[in-house]
Amino acid sequence: MWLPLYTGAQHALQYTRLTVEDGLSNNSVQCILQDKTGMLWIGTNGGLNRYNGAYFIQYSILGMPALSNSSVTALMQDDNGDIWIGTENGLNILDSRTNSIRQFIHRDDMPGSLPAGAIRAIQKTQYGHIWVMGEKWLVEFSGSRHFTTVAIDSGLVQKDMVLTSLAEAGSQLVWISYLDQPATLVKRSAVAAGQRLGDPVLQANDYSKIYIDNQQVTWGISSYGISRYNNRERVFDSYIKNQHAVSGPNLHLRTCYCIDAEGNLWQGNERGGLAKYDLQQRQAIDYSWLIAGVNASLVYCLYKDNNNTIWAGTDNGIIKLSNREAVFARCPFTLQGNELKNIRCRRIMADRYNTLYAATENYGLLKKMRTTTGRDTTIALSTFGAPPVSKLPVVNNRISLLLNGRYDIGYMYDMWYDGNNYLWMAGFGISRLNLKTDSLEIFLVNGTEQEREKSINQFSIAFDGRLFWTSGLHNLYTFDPASTQMQPFRDNTGKMPFEELACWSLVMRGEWLWAGAANGLYKINTRTRQVIKLPVHQVLEFGINDLAFDSDSSCWISTAGGGLIWYNDYTRQVKQYTNRDGLSSNTVCGLLIDDQRNCWISTYAGLSYWNRQTGQFTNFYAKDGLNTNEFNRKALYKGPDGKMIFGGLNGYMVVDPAKVFITQQPVTIALTRFSKINGAGVPHDSLFNLQAFTQAIIEPEDKFFSFHFMLSDQYDPAGDRFFYHLQGVDNAWHDIGNQHFVSFNGLSPGKYLLKIKGSTGRGSQTMNELTIHIRVKQVFYKTTWFIALVIAALVAIAWLIVNYRIRQVKKIQVLRDRIASDLHDDVGSSLVRITILADVMKRGAADAGMQEQLGTISGISRGAVSTMKDVVWSIDTRNDTMGGMIQYMQEHLHNMLMPANIDFELNHTGFTEQEKLTMEFRQNVYLTFKEAINNIAKHAGATRVWVDMKRENNYFIMQIQDDGRGMGEQKNKTGHGLYNMRLRAGRLKASIDIVSAKGVTVTMKVPL
Repeated sequence: MWLPLYTGAQHALQYTRLTVEDGLSNNSVQCILQDKTGMLWIGTNGGLNRYNGAYFIQYSILGMPALSNSSVTALMQDDNGDIWIGTENGLNILDSRTNSIRQFIHRDDMPGSLPAGAIRAIQKTQYGHIWVMGEKWLVEFSGSRHFTTVAIDSGLVQKDMVLTSLAEAGSQLVWISYLDQPATLVKRSAVAAGQRLGDPVLQANDYSKIYIDNQQVTWGISSYGISRYNNRERVFDSYIKNQHAVSGPNLHLRTCYCIDAEGNLWQGNERGGLAKYDLQQRQAIDYSWLIAGVNASLVYCLYKDNNNTIWAGTDNGIIKLSNREAVFARCPFTLQGNELKNIRCRRIMADRYNTLYAATENYGLLKKMRTTTGRDTTIALSTFGAPPVSKLPVVNNRISLLLNGRYDIGYMYDMWYDGNNYLWMAGFGISRLNLKTDSLEIFLVNGTEQEREKSINQFSIAFDGRLFWTSGLHNLYTFDPASTQMQPFRDNTGKMPFEELACWSLVMRGEWLWAGAANGLYKINTRTRQVIKLPVHQVLEFGINDLAFDSDSSCWISTAGGGLIWYNDYTRQVKQYTNRDGLSSNTVCGLLIDDQRNCWISTYAGLSYWNRQTGQFTNFYAKDGLNTNEFNRKALYKGPDGKMIFGGLNGYMVVDPAKVFITQQPVTIALTRFSKINGAGVPHDSLFNLQAFTQAIIEPEDKFFSFHFMLSDQYDPAGDRFFYHLQGVDNAWHDIGNQHFVSFNGLSPGKYLLKIKGSTGRGSQTMNELTIHIRVKQVFYKTTWFIALVIAALVAIAWLIVNYRIRQVKKIQVLRDRIASDLHDDVGSSLVRITILADVMKRGAADAGMQEQLGTISGISRGAVSTMKDVVWSIDTRNDTMGGMIQYMQEHLHNMLMPANIDFELNHTGFTEQEKLTMEFRQNVYLTFKEAINNIAKHAGATRVWVDMKRENNYFIMQIQDDGRGMGEQKNKTGHGLYNMRLRAGRLKASIDIVSAKGVTVTMKVPL
């Protein structure tokens, strides 16, 4: 029968601290407030601190914006989100949107100003008014800079009576609490000048603060306990007494309190008292020892944050109490009514009746069991410091004794339970404990004294079904329980490979014994005695502390400095986990695998949890409820119910993996700061009013920008982990560990989406994600609008240039047409008249010489008319087409060759009639053509002429061929004709070939 495991387990108080060493402005903490965004405001004797879990922003009388006084005594947040700050000299209102402060101080020349003196409380009434309390006065804020006095009867504020707080008991009654007088219930009434408090109804029977719960039950709070108001009898009845309260007068003793999420009342005072009152169970738990333990003597304030963490402001910083269900519990051992302290743990094991057997270094072997009365009791089977068993006689290599606490059996490093009545242990040799009779048999090697001495220090034990195997400081041994013989191990070659080799861990897997030694990992075949050293990883040379096997037969190797090694003997895969991967320490003591196949790893610096699915580590320390940060190798055990025990330098700790990661309060993430630095190195920070911050604009000159964030659970910000995903760069989530900010620089212009999430040290994931749109602007000369503007400007310039060219061309065309018209009409007609007159005079002249001269004049005139006609044709824009040029060529062929009885043929291919030609092309091609035709007509003696024009390979080719006698002797009689033809071809960057054979062939090739 299996009883509930780990009876008598006690949960440890979890707490962390916050002091000037963490950045707090002063260790005397007077008041604490958490605003609507989750930010913490901490008032101290050295200024106000705004805390986001990672860093502080401080306000004081010397800062900007400045407070009226640096000693902060009271805090409140109004409906607008502004922070009201009471000090020893004046009131301040901080606008959290603009980070500006309005100061209110007493001024004799200003009626309605704040009265002089320190502020002790600021609170909002049930009517929505804000009351500000001093030690002798009470005022109501009337808006702007005006305060209205709340009248208090003189009998309620006599000499030496100091006001501390108010509590409204309905609409007509108010409790007034004093520093040195009983709390008094008075009536509230309206008067002409405002409100009045007076007409006492009753007094509390102690110097108390008053708390009225949601059920309208009134509680009186003092340093000695809690009283409940009896409405029928109109008196306070004692409800819970604090038996641990330090006695002394209540005179001038300030008290403070807060209510947690479960309705428990926490109370502290200036005598160093701290207590938790469970109003349901009517129990008081005293934590004054904690105040003394952190070298504090005063508790100034208590505050419950949004995650039910209790913040205690003391004269030596802040204590943050977790105030949530502890997942780690101490496993106490109580001997003769006294709990054993500072147990240095070794192996622990439970039998089938749930009796625990704990091997310790400083108390011996302990047996913890539950009696028939249901109480837990501890028996010391052996006692540290008692006479050692080494002094007892050895008979047949065995020592036999009854374990009744009279002897010291030394350290027991490992245990193996057979499931029935025997517990086998490795320590002083190999020993067998009879669980029914508590009798012990110790077995040693049968050999020389030296061989027997080497067999004493054994560290690990394993059973192969027939033999026990033990390893120790000097060798590996086998023990046959049938013959009770212990022998040093020899391999299949007769050697002792483990001689003088320390070996801390043995695990049986089939017929193979796995051994973790000081210089690496070994496998020993228990049947053939073959020994194999496995070259898994070089860090195994540091030494192996423990071995554990997974359900898939892979091996977890705990190393002495090399972290944790995972090794699969089938696939030969190896993976190392170190503190760089999140492991709490590289010195690993051991490992247990929970029912979800996740790993719990004890180390020299905390307890690590490794999630198999996510591959992430979560680390736990003393601040999370562990009783120590340093564990011992092999001091671990997993029970049938899945719970685990880990032991270290301060006792055994029980862990229930099923409860560790239960989220008790939802955790959220919030943005606390946006910062960027421009090219000149000037920073720009956004610290306030970031709730609606969803977009960050990054200018081209901004070289660096960052986002800061926090979790709503601020119990232990050092254990928080954060992850970010920047869409637009990659699709992966990046782990940034405990870094409460993420920074970027050098992002390319464009749009990005940043997502940030986090988790607490206990693995609670945030229920929301920060989502921020980032737009990185492009430099102006690379922006689309600027490029479009430049293109438009270039297009406009090009259009202007083209338009100008078109206008110029049109002007030239008009000029050409006008010149052509003028030449044709004026000069042409004049030349024709000269020719006609010359012909008339020639016919009438009798002198033969005169006739010849007039004939010459007539010929010159006709030539000039012909030349002018060509010029007019060439400059007239109406002829700038291929069709016009061909027609003009045909006309010239007809006029020149027909009178000479020369046949001609003109062919053209690859052109259209309307194809445009430049004046230069048309003029030079035509004049070359004309020169060739004129030469044929005058000198060739030809009977036929062929003219071919075509487009070929983007060239204009003109070929003129006749069947005349060729150039021959006429070559030198052509004047400047051939020269002019080549000159015109050169103007067009054309080539011209003249071939004289049977006739002459002129070929002109003009690039188009």
